[in-house]
Amino acid sequence: MKNLLFLLFLFFSLSFTAQGNLQFNQVLRVSNTPQTVPVGKVWKVESYLENEGDNSINYSTGCTNLGYHRPLTINNYNYYFVGTIAWGNTAYVQLANANKLPVWLKAGDIIKTTCIQDFASVLEFNIIP
Repeated sequence: MKNLLFLLFLFFSLSFTAQGNLQFNQVLRVSNTPQTVPVGKVWKVESYLENEGDNSINYSTGCTNLGYHRPLTINNYNYYFVGTIAWGNTAYVQLANANKLPVWLKAGDIIKTTCIQDFASVLEFNIIP
């Protein structure tokens, strides 16, 4: 009976053990050049800063329009961190729900900003087995 209880205790304690520990590695600044989370690492996106003024002439992405909130792109999906917003006329309204930071990214995830002056502050962690 003692052996059975010991084996059950061992089974449950090993079942809930984490797969690895995280060790802080470095702080990264991600801009509009796509960056991929390396193997053996995880990234924690702590903040996203949209530049308030832009001297470029890239109107197609809205970089010069201060009224346009620009998304952070993760794996080719746009994420807005500006609160819930609505726009359009009374007949047709579009909604964009706010996303919350921090965001955790796994190995292979790709992140970039929309405009060169915007950036995301990222903490990189090593996964220690």
